[in-house]
Amino acid sequence: MKYFIDDCYEKWQKILLLVVDYILNSFMTLKPITYLSIGAAYKSLRQNIEVQPQAELISVLESYGRVLSEDVISDVNIPVYDSSHMDGFAVLANDIKHASDSGPITLKIVRNVGLGNVPSGVLHSGQACRISTGGNLPQGADTVVPVEYTHESKDKVGILASLPKGAFVSPLGKDVRRDSLLLNRGNILRGQDVALLAMVRITRVPVFMKPRVAIIPTGDELTDNLNEIKRGKILNTNSHVISRLVQEGGGVSFDLGVTPDNVNKVRKKIRFALEKSDMILTTAGSSVGEYDVVEESINSLGRPGVLAHGVKLDRGRVAGVGALKGKPVIILPGPIQGAVNAFIAFAQPLLQYLSGLPEFNGLRIAGILTEKWEARKKFKNFTKIAYVNAWLSKEGNVKATPITGETAMMTVLSKANGYLLLPEKTTTIEAGEKVYINVLPGLSYTSGHSASFLRRGGICKLIDTC
Repeated sequence: MKYFIDDCYEKWQKILLLVVDYILNSFMTLKPITYLSIGAAYKSLRQNIEVQPQAELISVLESYGRVLSEDVISDVNIPVYDSSHMDGFAVLANDIKHASDSGPITLKIVRNVGLGNVPSGVLHSGQACRISTGGNLPQGADTVVPVEYTHESKDKVGILASLPKGAFVSPLGKDVRRDSLLLNRGNILRGQDVALLAMVRITRVPVFMKPRVAIIPTGDELTDNLNEIKRGKILNTNSHVISRLVQEGGGVSFDLGVTPDNVNKVRKKIRFALEKSDMILTTAGSSVGEYDVVEESINSLGRPGVLAHGVKLDRGRVAGVGALKGKPVIILPGPIQGAVNAFIAFAQPLLQYLSGLPEFNGLRIAGILTEKWEARKKFKNFTKIAYVNAWLSKEGNVKATPITGETAMMTVLSKANGYLLLPEKTTTIEAGEKVYINVLPGLSYTSGHSASFLRRGGICKLIDTC
């Protein structure tokens, strides 16, 4: 009996040692958890991508909101001819130099000049030409007398005031000179810019193409079907948020749909996206220090693959960046705040670059923090993104209140209309300190409503400023 017990003990001891050895070996094969700074990760990404801004020619009437890819030089003068900026009569200044209300000068009306017509013939001394605002002066005319300084009778007009040469005349080229620079490369075309281009007879405009951004949401738990939420699935909302940020940032987004946590299926989506897009964003399926479907899928498609996975970003430390076929692949974490933070850190500057704009030229507004903000203790030496709700006070000052909450809380983003980008050394900001609030289209405001984002209803009502 004793022999039997000793034998069993020996066998169990061997099994236990094997189990311990297996566990230790498993841990040894896991990736060490190291975090790369945001700056280093972004630099590595830029060094390994080859995709560049691309230009195209489009109709001038479709160019609103687009970014010019070349300087635009005018080939014509505007006005094309000397033109009138009053309704009245084109005359020779020398003919009316002694005119007055008590001693009018009478001239013969020889013709009318309609808008858009090029007058023929020469205007001689003693003659006048009826002209409308914007009409081209006939050759010989050098002055326009507004209709209120005249008295018309049949084919004659009495001039009731002496006016200097050039009065009420817009000289040829006063608005635009031929061969002058109209608009610079990098200008985002507004309505008035489009009108100016059309005025100088430009029909096709060189602009940067909108970057195409593929979004690949991953996760067995996700669904795009609202009806499946009742069966335990989680609605895929993150990719819709990211898609709007892409669109508001000047890109074209296309969502490739929820993809299961399966290397082959994720790889297939990435391979497709590489052919159709300039940049790829994956959402969820990302972790550090353990088996990762997204990272394995990226690395299986070629070099350099994943360049950094685990970055000094709070929140969003499990984000990553990579490159395939010269195109950027950005790994966004699953929790929404981490996903948006990684978008801000890596995707937004690339979106700017591919749109033909400076990478880091976002709008920042100075404001005063209303409450103390502190970094999370575990990640004090990380780059931090702190969301705020900013508003305009009665005194005309911008104030900002920190919005905090767990990384998966959508309400943090819903309450926020800006964010603070805080360097690794910043761990505390006291109430009353000056801060710089970053404004991000799609997060801070929607298209056409940028002027009102500092007057959001809830906060305004609380402080009675609206």
